[in-house]
Amino acid sequence: MTVPEKSRRQQEDEALERGAVYQDVKGRRTADPGDGAAHAHSEADLNAERLRRGAVGPGAPEE
Repeated sequence: MTVPEKSRRQQEDEALERGAVYQDVKGRRTADPGDGAAHAHSEADLNAERLRRGAVGPGAPEE
């Protein structure tokens, strides 16, 4: 009996758990640590701007 091949999504999820892949809150994934950091910084900048305008909390509108 052969073991079925892991699905691509399962392989990607395992890579994410190992830290070989980075994912931001929008679901963008990358294996490049520099791109992962850039995504995180852009999200942090966006969140800081929302805080400055007072758009906070779960009921805050998305822009």
